[in-house]
Amino acid sequence: MKKTLLFTAIACMTVFGVNAQTVWNFSNVPFGATPTVVFTSTFTTPDGLTVGTDGTTNWTGLTANTKTIDGVTYTIRLQTGGGGSPVAPSKIPVTRYLAINVSGPSTINIGMISSSSGASRTLIVVNANESVLDSVVNISGATASTYTYNYTGAASKIYLYSRASGINYYYLSATSVVITSLNQILTDKGVSFNGSEICNTKGLSLEVYNVLGKRVASSMTSIPTVNFQKGIYIVRASGMNNSLKICI
Repeated sequence: MKKTLLFTAIACMTVFGVNAQTVWNFSNVPFGATPTVVFTSTFTTPDGLTVGTDGTTNWTGLTANTKTIDGVTYTIRLQTGGGGSPVAPSKIPVTRYLAINVSGPSTINIGMISSSSGASRTLIVVNANESVLDSVVNISGATASTYTYNYTGAASKIYLYSRASGINYYYLSATSVVITSLNQILTDKGVSFNGSEICNTKGLSLEVYNVLGKRVASSMTSIPTVNFQKGIYIVRASGMNNSLKICI
């Protein structure tokens, strides 16, 4: 069962996105039955999903629960355990939130269910500019479903959180995901991706490869990516066995 909510972006500017979809399945690593993550501090997975907490009001965490959504069977759910309300006047959640960086328009799918079989929930979507973009309402507690959120704005960090009370997540997917934390060594060396260019603040000798292993760019300065084809790229620095994965 799939439910779709469309919304109009607050800001309009020239952007580029990707068709490639990143999927986070909470039944699989680094989550799953034997997770390698903890829920008492904020962390970001290598493929770009941030699971946020203030360290005090924490997630309930991962528990076994089998649900089938759109023909896919999930065996683990991520339980919020409650809302992730921001501290006024900010609109950014401080705990029990999910967040992703996107380079522009993005199709975000969330497989979820209300934690109460008899009460619906509301999911809030807010960007880094503290603009509440909209909300996904009437999340049922009777059937786990995919809810689709079509973001049409500029590059931003997108936060998802329950307005109040618990929501159980089974998976999350999104297009146009910006992945800048695959290898912290390169980011510490001044290499990052801001959605429109590969920033090279320390003048490293960079090479950019597509997923087929073909070099598509090289430079000792920042590399614009506006004319790159949509897809996944690997950024390498000469003399270093480290790389940075980005999606365009």
